[in-house]
Amino acid sequence: MVTFNNALEKVCQCICLWEKKALLSQVTLIRDVYGKISLLMDNSVSVDEADEQGLAVILGQCAGAYFSGKIYWKKLSHKQKRREEREKIIVGIIEQERVEWKTEDNVLFYISERAIAKKAWIYQKEGLESVWPYEDAVSENGTKVVAFYSFKGGMGRTTALAGVALTLAGQGKKVLMVDTDIEAPGLATLFADEELIVRGVLDYLIEQGIDSGINISDYVLDVAESSLLDENMGELYLMPAGKVDGNYLQKLARIDYQDNREGYLRESLVVMLTAIRNYYKPDYILLDARAGFHDMGGVAITQLPHGVVLFGNDSRQSWDGLTQVLRTIAGGHTEDFPVMIVDSMCPKPTAPDYVLARERFVNKAYTVCMENYYDMGKGIPGKEAEGEVHFPELVPFDDQLLHGVELFSDGSQERKQRINAYKKLLTGESYQNITERIKNWFGDGQV
Repeated sequence: MVTFNNALEKVCQCICLWEKKALLSQVTLIRDVYGKISLLMDNSVSVDEADEQGLAVILGQCAGAYFSGKIYWKKLSHKQKRREEREKIIVGIIEQERVEWKTEDNVLFYISERAIAKKAWIYQKEGLESVWPYEDAVSENGTKVVAFYSFKGGMGRTTALAGVALTLAGQGKKVLMVDTDIEAPGLATLFADEELIVRGVLDYLIEQGIDSGINISDYVLDVAESSLLDENMGELYLMPAGKVDGNYLQKLARIDYQDNREGYLRESLVVMLTAIRNYYKPDYILLDARAGFHDMGGVAITQLPHGVVLFGNDSRQSWDGLTQVLRTIAGGHTEDFPVMIVDSMCPKPTAPDYVLARERFVNKAYTVCMENYYDMGKGIPGKEAEGEVHFPELVPFDDQLLHGVELFSDGSQERKQRINAYKKLLTGESYQNITERIKNWFGDGQV
């Protein structure tokens, strides 16, 4: 039975059965937006019409409906010359975007996936690793961009970002938090009353393409809560997703997640982050990324940051997602791109099952990284090697954070006491450990 999962392999087998296979040096399997497969053949001599039809018959028999019926030849016969100009254009596009797959029977096979969406997860182009070079980020007064991501919601990602931001600010850093989860915004609810939120990321993405004279400061809030920050601390800013009102869905409907305008989403976010860097000159920009395999989340963790913090727990759902994320990062980044895994739902150290739960998580993380992230030819770190991608930071589950965190005051003494209690939780040992590990990525020592 031919399915989407095995169709590429079936087509490869068909080609290897073709009696004229020796004429081929390379073959590109082009899977279109419907899942059907066409072929680009790099042939040493032209193929006559009978042989071409013979191959089409074999493909139809082996691959069934998954064969589109289209075969493009690099070297054309006299009768095929009329197709030459059209096919030159197709060949040029395909050869730029294809990826090497495998060699079978002395034929080198490539794959070109023509997807509608999820392009940030599927296509990893060289030179799109970060919003600006890593060398710029670690230079004096450089701005580091770090993305926080979880495959599943409810993993404590946004809370941890807030904790890291507060910890960095407590060390004298200037930090700007950005909520790129415009589909389900939440970061602003931690730091600002609803009335203070007017515009944010969504508004900027729409308006910067219309009015080149806009100012980034009109979209950013100054977090100046005295119970959080005193005069001896750094500075803290927040760019919310936007105000969820009657206009929100209309604006959201105009975001091109499918990249129909090639590079639109990434370039729009690059313009935004560059404006933040130039105006605020922060030490750190922390991105709260969309959970799941959302297109915006894919851009936020694969095409913008200088490092990524991945949140999950020891469940099958969480590991299924994190495995694919690690595979995507490994395929599109250099080996020294910093990544951290956080077990955000582990037992407290005083719990009787803490040691066993930690060991189980480390073992699973190590296996996942061995199979999907580490390059076996370049040396594999030991399982207990701290600071390596597979070695997790641990954030024990805390039911005090279950009912929502509010870090802004209404002026009452009771609210200020609650803010101080939350601040103590969010700058505790677990979040300090995550913060120090992030700083170590960039050689950013203690103040």
